[in-house]
Amino acid sequence: MMNIIITDTVDTKFDPLWNELPDHIAALGKKPVLVIANEPAPDTAELQQQQKTIDACEMAPEKYHIIRMKQDELMSWNRLREALDPKIIFLIGIMPTQLGISALFSLNNLNNFDGRIWLPTITTGELEMHKDLKKQLWNNGMKPLLKDKSIIDF
Repeated sequence: MMNIIITDTVDTKFDPLWNELPDHIAALGKKPVLVIANEPAPDTAELQQQQKTIDACEMAPEKYHIIRMKQDELMSWNRLREALDPKIIFLIGIMPTQLGISALFSLNNLNNFDGRIWLPTITTGELEMHKDLKKQLWNNGMKPLLKDKSIIDF
């Protein structure tokens, strides 16, 4: 008998992608914008930099949620989508694979995936070291999408 299907078992490190969302996230409710940011190290200025980045968009607080994730943390995009139903997802220092997404996104640019607009970027600490990338993020993504709302009104 010939075995035509050869596959490896999925590594147990991906088990959290099947878990329910933590209660504090599941209870957030629906808002049009979801910001998922890396959780900065304690006693760093990165948390303030993240907030300044979001504040630059002049979004009303009732329009967005912020979720912070550890570098090695995994959370199911499917569960987030079901619970929060965002139209725009702004990833700051979070890789799509941390959300169980196997897609290649263009950094600092708008990406369409799963019927939503995604804006992925590096951490705010890294953006501070690379001013050209920070400018690209603002001009190509944050300003038209989140501040001017010229792409989608929310």
